[in-house]
Amino acid sequence: MPFKIDLNSYGKSKVRLTKVTRNGDVHELKELSVDVLLRGDFQPSYTDGDNTKIVATDSMKNTVYVVAKENRFASTEEYALLLARHFVATYAHVDEAQVDVFEQPWKRIVVNENPHDHAFESGGNEEGTVTAIVTRQKATLTSGLRNLLVLKTTGSGFSDFVRDRYTTLKDTTDRIFATSVTATWEWSKVDGVDFVLLNATIRSAMLDAFASTYSLAVQQTLNLMAEAALNAVPDISSVTITMPNKHRLLVNLAPFGLTNDNEIFVPTDEPHGLITGKISRK
Repeated sequence: MPFKIDLNSYGKSKVRLTKVTRNGDVHELKELSVDVLLRGDFQPSYTDGDNTKIVATDSMKNTVYVVAKENRFASTEEYALLLARHFVATYAHVDEAQVDVFEQPWKRIVVNENPHDHAFESGGNEEGTVTAIVTRQKATLTSGLRNLLVLKTTGSGFSDFVRDRYTTLKDTTDRIFATSVTATWEWSKVDGVDFVLLNATIRSAMLDAFASTYSLAVQQTLNLMAEAALNAVPDISSVTITMPNKHRLLVNLAPFGLTNDNEIFVPTDEPHGLITGKISRK
């Protein structure tokens, strides 16, 4: 045969799961979307249509539900590891299992200044993310968030950039800074970690850095946010952040006899700047 298969993997995507954990009258709620990807000795299915080693993707879907039912877990990270470890332990020909989980946040409705036992409201568009990759030798774990919308009305500028025949943008020392943050952080260890507490600590540290420091550039702010997260939580080894620059453009009010002192803007989604970076410990 003149050809060979260099890489093969397959799985199930977007398996939706809502889990209610009933602790007496107080209920906990998790709503997840799960992707499963297996790598291993599946080549005969590709070359000969031999499916004797294929775990049906419908079986993967059912496994998502069964593992959630049969296990208690305090964090999405724990669940992702349980699921990935299950596939490697159950099927001898599976060399690696990757589980990606996206969590839709819910928060308790407050009634008479008290969080309700079993009533929730949406936490918005922001989602938590987890990737667990398990082999027979090791497990790696990455947590994160996406669609975290942040904006500050001042405390940001952009100047002294390259000027040539293509440049029309003017220098500014006072502009709106808006972005949708996607961030991931790699854990130095995967067991015995209070993921819920530390994820909240990382998120808070990044938001503090965004809000409290003057931004000379999106790149600088990205680096400061990542450094703040690394300083706050020693159990992570690196932080990767992507920050599209969601522009707010100053509206020209001169035709109406009005001045616009950074008050009236039009939000735009496209095109936008796209800034990304990975910051690791030395």
